[in-house]
Amino acid sequence: MARTPSGPYYYGIANRKGEKDRYVLCIRDQKMKSGYKQIVFHSSKREAGVKAKALYEDYIEKNQAKPAIGEEKPKTVESACRIFIKRRSDGRQVICQRHSISQVTGRFNNHFIPFFKKALLMDIAVEDVTKYRNMLQTKGLADKTVQYCIDEAREFFDYCVEVGWLDHTPFDSTFKMARPKPKKNRIPGNIEDYRRMLMKGWSNPVNHAVALVCFFTGMRVSEIRALKKSDFEPYYGHPCTEDCVVLHIRRSLTEKNEEKSPKNGRERTTVLPRWVYDFISPVFLLSSTQLCFSNTHGKKPISIDKNLYQFRNALASVTGMTAEEVKASGIDFHSLRKMFNSMMTGTLSSDIRRGILGWTSENVALEHYFQVLPVHYQKILDAQKVLFDQESVGWFKTHDILDLSDEYKTSRKRNKEESV
Repeated sequence: MARTPSGPYYYGIANRKGEKDRYVLCIRDQKMKSGYKQIVFHSSKREAGVKAKALYEDYIEKNQAKPAIGEEKPKTVESACRIFIKRRSDGRQVICQRHSISQVTGRFNNHFIPFFKKALLMDIAVEDVTKYRNMLQTKGLADKTVQYCIDEAREFFDYCVEVGWLDHTPFDSTFKMARPKPKKNRIPGNIEDYRRMLMKGWSNPVNHAVALVCFFTGMRVSEIRALKKSDFEPYYGHPCTEDCVVLHIRRSLTEKNEEKSPKNGRERTTVLPRWVYDFISPVFLLSSTQLCFSNTHGKKPISIDKNLYQFRNALASVTGMTAEEVKASGIDFHSLRKMFNSMMTGTLSSDIRRGILGWTSENVALEHYFQVLPVHYQKILDAQKVLFDQESVGWFKTHDILDLSDEYKTSRKRNKEESV
C-alpha cells in the first residue's frame, strides 16, 4: 500500500481479494461525511501504482480543501486552530478510535493553543516553532509526547498552507527535531525481589491481587482497573491442556474513570493459572460493583496513586530500600509489565506475546491483531511457570489473600467471633 506525505489527504491501493487486476484506491478526505472515498479501477499490477497516483492527483486538484464561500480567513493562530481541530475531528471520526481523536485534540488545547494564544497567524516564523519545541521539553514531557506535539503542529501549518491561510509553513529546512533513541529492553528490578514481594502480606489485599494479575499477564494498569467479574471465564480444557481461567481484556479505565476500549482499540484474551485465580478471587467479594478491584469502600475503582504507593512500599520491605529509593531507581508499577515481556522473551513466540500484551510491532499492520486461541493456552501456562516454582505455588495454595492482611485478618476474626 502506497501513501502520500502526512496531511488532510492520503491514498492507498489494494488488490481486491480474489479479483485479478482489480484495485481499490482509498482516498482519505476529511470533508466527506464517511471520512474517505473509494475508487475501483482495473489495471495490471505494474500499472496500478502509476494509475492510482494519477487518479489521486486528479481528485485532489478537483477537491482541494478551500475555505467555504464567504468564510473569513482566520487571523490568529487560536482561531485557525479551532477550525482545524473541528474539521480534523469530523474527518477522522469514522476511521480513527474515538480516544485517539480526543488525545490529539487535548494536546492542541493543552500545549499548542496556550503557547501561541492570540499570535497572528501570518507572523509565525521558524523561531516561534523552535521556542514551542523548547517549551515542551522544559515542561518535562516524555520525548514521544514532544514528538507527537511537533508532528501535529506541522500538520496544522501544512493545512493552513493548503487552504490558503498561509503562503508557506514555518517548518522550513532549518528546523531540527531529534528523534528520541529507543531505550534498551531490560528487566526493571530483580525478579527474585518481585517474587518475594508477592509472597507476603500487603496492607491492602486488593493492591496485592492487582500486582499478581499484572505479574502474570503484563496487563496495563488502566486495563486491570476496568476488569469486571464476568471477564474471568473458567476453562476446563482438553486432555492436553491444564485447567485455567481465560481473562478477557475488553476495556480500559482512565484516571478520570472514563471507560474506553483497550489501547490500540483491540479486545484480547490471556490466560491465568487456576491457582492464581483461586488466590485473588476472594478480593472480588470486597467490591459492591461489577468491577473486580474497588477501593476500600468497594464502590469506586482502585486509585492508581495509592496502588503505586503500596507497590513501592511492598517492594521496599523485601529489598531493604525505602519507597523513595525504589522510586528514584525508576521502578514503578509499569515495571511489572516490562518484566513480564522480558521474562517471556525466548519462552513465548513473539506473536503470542503480542496478543497477550496488546501491542503491535513494525512487522504487523494495526488492523491485523494476533488472537490468543485455546490452542495457545498450554504454551502460555508453561511459560508462566518460570515466574514461580512449585514450592512457591504451594505457598499460595495454602494461604488466604485476605488473611495475609492484618487489617482484614482482624476484621474477619471479629466477624467469626460475633457469628459464634
